Amino acid sequence: MELRHRGQTTAPRPTAATEPPADPEEVKKKLHGPQPGSAQTFCVTKSIILRLLGLIYAIAFKVAYDQNPSLIGSQGLTPVVGRVEQLKQQMAPMDGFLAAPSIFWFLPLTDEAMQLVAGAGMALSLALICGLFSSFICALLWLLYFSIVTSADGTAWYSYGWESQLLETGFLAIFLSSPFHLSSPPSLPVLWLFRWLCFRISTGAGLIKVRGSSCWTDRTCLWYHFETQPNPSPLSFLWHFLPRNMLSRGVDLDIFVQLYAVWLVLIPGFGLLKYLRRIGGLIQALFMLNIAISGNLSFLNHLTIIPALACLDDACWSFQRPKVVKETPRSGTCPLIFKGTRWLVDLTLFSTIAYLSLPVAKNLLQIEGRQMMNASFGAFRLVNTYGAFGNVGKERYEAIVSVSHDKRQWHELEFPCKPGRLDRRPCMCAPYHYRLDWNIWFLGFKPHQAYLQQRETWMWSFLAKILEGDDVVLKLLAPETAESKAFYPHGLSGGRKVPRYIKVDMWRYRMKAPLWEIVKDLYRNGTAIWWERSKGEPLIPALERNYTVLVQMLRHTAMP
Repeated sequence: MELRHRGQTTAPRPTAATEPPADPEEVKKKLHGPQPGSAQTFCVTKSIILRLLGLIYAIAFKVAYDQNPSLIGSQGLTPVVGRVEQLKQQMAPMDGFLAAPSIFWFLPLTDEAMQLVAGAGMALSLALICGLFSSFICALLWLLYFSIVTSADGTAWYSYGWESQLLETGFLAIFLSSPFHLSSPPSLPVLWLFRWLCFRISTGAGLIKVRGSSCWTDRTCLWYHFETQPNPSPLSFLWHFLPRNMLSRGVDLDIFVQLYAVWLVLIPGFGLLKYLRRIGGLIQALFMLNIAISGNLSFLNHLTIIPALACLDDACWSFQRPKVVKETPRSGTCPLIFKGTRWLVDLTLFSTIAYLSLPVAKNLLQIEGRQMMNASFGAFRLVNTYGAFGNVGKERYEAIVSVSHDKRQWHELEFPCKPGRLDRRPCMCAPYHYRLDWNIWFLGFKPHQAYLQQRETWMWSFLAKILEGDDVVLKLLAPETAESKAFYPHGLSGGRKVPRYIKVDMWRYRMKAPLWEIVKDLYRNGTAIWWERSKGEPLIPALERNYTVLVQMLRHTAMP
């Protein structure tokens, strides 16, 4: 029976067979948001950044574990326990912490405690490398390394720019990771702060060069840099002997990357612009790799790669996704309170870094004076200014330490990495950092006496402990030195004998030949001459144990 009125029609009810099939990818995107591996996510990038940071932390703590007892321990060259304890008597623990962050404001500073901090740092670094991307782990790593740097304050051992750079990078990593959801995606504001760090590092380095030395504007700095840099590697002998017009083009590349291409890292990732941002990050990372293989610049270049990686979205790492990325949590499963808290934390962090960046920007623009290199603008070193090799020396002078038992026959002491014996192969140790080898390099700048009296005053303590045969300090030398004629003048069977005299002379070192010619000599003869040298000026004349001058200098340079 027909129940419809005349003229009234009804639309046919669609059946399942007539409905268009839903796109599974579209449904998944609507339910879960952008998927890992897309140009809108940075889950893989977060994983790579934190794992690389864990590796750098592990190396930095390993350096501290190996060398701090000999450098700043109670029996080291510049003991710091007395100075720290004196400061603790003058300041309340919390006031001291706010002025110079360190756990040793609340705990006693001993050699064992410093080793425990370094050991704990290595263990936590391993956890980060293995994928425990916890904010708590990152915060502990930051605090432990800050404690080491603060303890060494007043010495020259931890006065390098990459100490602050590691602390700033480590602080941002606290917010890149999560306190609860280890596989949660990183927030966009934190990624932007990493890019801002990359921009400041590169721009500061570029500006300090063009403002610091005429050799950068004359395009001649690389004619000398590979020979005069701290602790050249074997590959330095390749770069140094390249044609000079090629090295001049290398200066052009350096300036282009650090002052022009670096602006690409600040481009937002809308549409096709994301390709420019990716290119900018890759340029910075590859440029740092190029510098890293040309010398032994500690972990500086490896560390500088990390913020540049924030420019690369997950689509750049698609081949890695099945290995390192876990399933992204559904947006609906995250309580609203956590989202609100995360938004508030990101806003506070971004605003704080923006405010603290004002003096850094003024420094880069030279609004309040000349640009400072590797300077911090707050006790917590949250935002710093960076730069390296504003001036490049044209000649290399090495401080050669020699000992004698009779003041007639002298034996030179070999260090782990610095040039010494002419036929000794240069080391290749980066990102590991031999701090004594780096510090002694500064004595090569003229006037040599000025650096000895102002920056490298530890040399007097070093000489005294060598004359004492101090086993703690001898660990800072090359392993073969402890068994050489410097301490066994009659051979190992003749027994150990502490040297009676010691001196330091400056020698002018030059690279002997290109790497390819040295390799030929090694193949033919089994040995090769890497360096040639000529005698310079004496830095410290021959001294004897308990000699009045040595005793007086030890008293004058002793830390409080």
